[in-house]
Amino acid sequence: MVHLLLQWKPELAVQVDCNGSTPLHFTVSDGNRKIVRAILATAPPGTAYMKDSDGLSALHVAARLGHGGIVEELTGFYPDTAELRDGRCETFLHAAARERRSSVVSLDIKNPIMMGGLVNAQDAGGNTPLHLAVVAGAPDIVEALLREGNVQTDVLNDDGHTPLDLASESNSLFNMAQPQRNDHLKPSSGHDMASGIEKTSDSLALVAVLIAAAVFAVGFNMPGGYGDDGTANLRDNISFKYFMVLDTFAITTSVVAVILLVYGKTAAAAHLAVSWKSFVVTLQCIWVSLVSLILAFFSAIHAVVIATSSSRTVLITMFLVIYVCFNALILWIEKWIDPAATTYRAVWRFVWRGRHAHAIKRRYPFLGDSLYSLLIFSVIIINITAFVVLVVVYYFDVRRLSNN
Repeated sequence: MVHLLLQWKPELAVQVDCNGSTPLHFTVSDGNRKIVRAILATAPPGTAYMKDSDGLSALHVAARLGHGGIVEELTGFYPDTAELRDGRCETFLHAAARERRSSVVSLDIKNPIMMGGLVNAQDAGGNTPLHLAVVAGAPDIVEALLREGNVQTDVLNDDGHTPLDLASESNSLFNMAQPQRNDHLKPSSGHDMASGIEKTSDSLALVAVLIAAAVFAVGFNMPGGYGDDGTANLRDNISFKYFMVLDTFAITTSVVAVILLVYGKTAAAAHLAVSWKSFVVTLQCIWVSLVSLILAFFSAIHAVVIATSSSRTVLITMFLVIYVCFNALILWIEKWIDPAATTYRAVWRFVWRGRHAHAIKRRYPFLGDSLYSLLIFSVIIINITAFVVLVVVYYFDVRRLSNN
């Protein structure tokens, strides 16, 4: 439709609203690569160079929002747009570094066209993209620029600071650029961490209570109903037995999560370390509870509905597909929250190679626990446990059918 409209009236692409935004600005902000390609192919050549009232081009908008594919389209059609500056005299690479869009920066520094003056371009304050990445506290962008970009590290901004100067002054991971004795370290403020833990703990407590309530209700509404003697009709079914075990496991871990959250909130004021450890263990308990709940649901269906061997195979196949999609969703969410921390390369370097691990742990003693425990435990251990349970259920069920 957009292609047809622009073929009929190309000047529609250059019309602006009260903020100076063109249709290309809006399309780029939505991240619709197909429509962006249609606009670039049929609109007047100057469309991609137009700026809004804040001096932002469509390329700046794409970089700020982290739309790497859109950046590729814009620079592919019009390479000159990479030289555009906004109201602060920043290139799109400055914008990506300021907003911590590592995917955009990593994509662009691999482009030979971008490897020229852009990586060392200075804005109105004399800052290069490396300056802004350091100020933003984006170690993944700093590493990408230093590793793959032809970056000059001795460039001074208008305040007379190099990126290393800013890194040395920053109260962050970059403080390790300037060696310090342990007794001279300025400890990072725990206020923001405590506040974040408290807010997240409230949500986790609600989730844990809802899980416990749901599992508790299911425990008194047994699959298959009750007999005249008050016992479950399916008590001899192996799938029903696994349902009971998983249901018990789910309610136990959810109740433990609630207890840990209450204990963590009580201890937060005096002992941040205790609060943080309780928070990390709570996350793991909730993951275990959710996976147990899914497997319990599968076991209940297996015990009540499935009667033939072929239908059992179909159900198990469907469950495996759903389970794999569920875990893929978990990984996608974790990567969306923190792309740098969820890459295999980052996990490998931190956990196994131990690069900067000692220096980082001096100032941030919980970083290793959160990265290692949350990713490795939730993605590997929980999944292995779940699949072992699934295989055991299937094995005993096949044996029962063969004996009959």
